[in-house]
This record gives sequence, structure tokens and C-alpha cells, in this order.
Amino acid sequence: MTEGGSGDHRVGPGAQRWIVPMLSSAAASIITGIALVATRYVVHQADGLTVATLRYCVATACLLPIAALVYPVDVRKRDFLAIAALGVLYFCVFPWAISSAMQFTTASSGAIVLACTPAVTLVLAALWGSESLSTRKCSGVLLAILGAAIAIGGTAALLAATSWFGQMLMILATLAGAVYAVFSKAYLAKYPPVVVTAIAMGAGAGTLLLIWLFRELPTTGLPNLNSAGWLVILYIGAIGGALSFFLYAWALGRTAPTATMILLPLNPMTAMVAGVAFLGEPLNSGLFFGLALVIAGIFLVIDVKAARQPGVVVASKVNHDIPPA
Repeated sequence: MTEGGSGDHRVGPGAQRWIVPMLSSAAASIITGIALVATRYVVHQADGLTVATLRYCVATACLLPIAALVYPVDVRKRDFLAIAALGVLYFCVFPWAISSAMQFTTASSGAIVLACTPAVTLVLAALWGSESLSTRKCSGVLLAILGAAIAIGGTAALLAATSWFGQMLMILATLAGAVYAVFSKAYLAKYPPVVVTAIAMGAGAGTLLLIWLFRELPTTGLPNLNSAGWLVILYIGAIGGALSFFLYAWALGRTAPTATMILLPLNPMTAMVAGVAFLGEPLNSGLFFGLALVIAGIFLVIDVKAARQPGVVVASKVNHDIPPA
């Protein structure tokens, strides 16, 4: 597909190349922001492991057929095993930590902590040697971490001391997401993102299911959710899981990675609004101030000018994007 050389071309195909993927990424961020609130709702009917297992089993059942039918790609055995190992980290440890955290903290502050993933990814990539740090990027990392700390402090004061445990779990999830983002880039560049995500998600969901069968089933039995709880599971699995990942992967293949990262703040903002509207979560000025600092940090870490350049990663060796939580 060639670049449009005139104004008329930019209005039609040019706009589609940039605007439609951006809208797709925005939809994925909003959907997963709501999914975080939905997870907090249903986690009171079941433990975090059960919720995470149900969510990603549903998501895998939806996504694997799409990947197999639409993207029939032969993946090398060594790459398959590496992707599966990363999948256990990102689709087992990551969702387990998030689901468990929602028992102790709010969806709003948890989403703000999770939004720091690009900053944490940058630090990890710099330590690994695949990313160079600059004054601007370091400032962005510090702003994002400071913003998350302010949001955590505000939530702990409004709820109870146990919210700190929930935030520690969210930090663990953030670290898991950062590791996945750094080490999955080589495979995302080699294979279609949907294929990589499907393999990783299948491995993570399978691991969650095995752990649940040996740990929870003998003691608690089958999940005992009400009708609303099962509807929430279907949402966070099919819509908040499979659909959001598909939208994200589709957008990632059609625009610059930085373009999707610009829209990451939609996730905590959606979680904040939905948490107040549906769960009656408390709000204070610290949450808003913390969110503002995290957004400022994201814009310092990424290259905003690269957002309009489809398929180009500017001044960066590592992809800071991860699929939505």
C-alpha cells in the first residue's frame, strides 16, 4: 500500500490507515478498563484464581479458532516453546495477580498502577541492553512511578491497610507485563501478533486451569456464581479478553506501536469512571493527580510524533506495548 501524495488521498485511504487502527486501539483500552471493574465485581463471588482461569479459558476458546483459521502460520518449535513460556507469565501470573488484587483495592488505582507498564518496560529494556535511556525518558519513568505512588497512597487512606497488599499484587502484574513486552517483541516481529497472542494465551490459560484443578476444585468444587456473575465472566473473557486482544493486535499491525500507547490512559480513566458509577468506589484528588502524572510520564516515554507513521518504531529498539489487561 503506497503513501498518499495528495490531500485527497489522505482524507480517504490515508485516514483509514491511521484513524481506524487508532479507534480500534481506543476501543480495546476502554473495553479492558470496564473489564477491570467487572473483575472487581465478580471476584467477590469467587477467588482470584477461579476468575482468572474462567476468563482466559473463555478468551482462549474465542481467539484460538480465529488465529488458526485466519492466520495459519507454521511456528518453529523453539519459538513455540518460548512464546508459551512467556504466555505462562503474562496469561497466568499476570491475570491471577490482577484478579486477586481486586479483592483488596479499587479498580481505579489498580488501573493507574497498571498504566505504568510502559515506564517499567523501558527500565527493564535498558537494564537488558535493548533500549537507551535519555533525560526525557527517565523523567517520564519518574513521573509515572510518582503518579502511581500518589494513587496508591490515596486509595490506602480511603480503604484500609489491606489495600497495600492489593497494590503489591498490581505491581507484580505490572512487572510481569513489562517482562512480556520486552521479550515477546522478537516473536511479534516474526509472526502475526494474533498468532503469538493465541499461543501465549493458550499456554497461560492451560496453566491456570491445571493449577485450579489441583488447588481449588478438590476443596471448593465448581464455581458458584449467580447469573450476573456468569455474564460478567463471559464479558471479561469474550469481550474484555478475546475481542480486546484481537482489536489491539489488528491495530498494532496497521499503525506505529507508539500510537497505541498514546491511548493507554483511556484504560485507567474508564476504570475510574466505571468504578464510581457501578461499584461506588471512592475518589479523591490524589487519584486524579496521580493519573495526570502517569499520563504525562507516558507522553515523555514515547515518541508522540511517531504515532502517525504506520509500521515504524522510532528511536526505540523495544516495543513498549503490551496487550490490554
